[in-house]
Amino acid sequence: MSPDTFTDFSIHVAPTDDGGTDVAIFGELDVATGDQAREAIAPVLDQPKGHVVIDLRACPFIDSTGVGVLVQAALRLRDRQRTLRLRGVGNRVRRTLDLAGLTSSELIEIEPERGKPQQ
Repeated sequence: MSPDTFTDFSIHVAPTDDGGTDVAIFGELDVATGDQAREAIAPVLDQPKGHVVIDLRACPFIDSTGVGVLVQAALRLRDRQRTLRLRGVGNRVRRTLDLAGLTSSELIEIEPERGKPQQ
C-alpha cells in the first residue's frame, strides 16, 4: 500500500495521572504509517520515567513494519528500566504478534482486550 492510498491514521498521546503516557493508535500500523508512528512515539520513549501503554483497540491490522515499531519502542524503554504495555490487542493483531513471538516474550506486556477508545 502506498502512502497515498492508506485511510485515516492518527496517534493520540496523553499523559496519565500517575506520570505515565497513553498512546492510542487509530488505523492500521503498517509500512505506510510506520514512520509516522515512530515519530509520534519517540518523545514518549525519551522521558526518564513512567509507564507507556500503546492502545491498539482502534488498530485493526499490523504488519512487520508495525511489529518493528513496537519492538524498537520496547527495547528503548527496557534500556531505561521501563516496560511497554499493549492495551486492547484484537485477534488479528494478536495473531501477528503471536507469529513474531511477542505474546510469549517478556519484552512487551499485553493487557486483555476491552472496548474501542473514543477519538
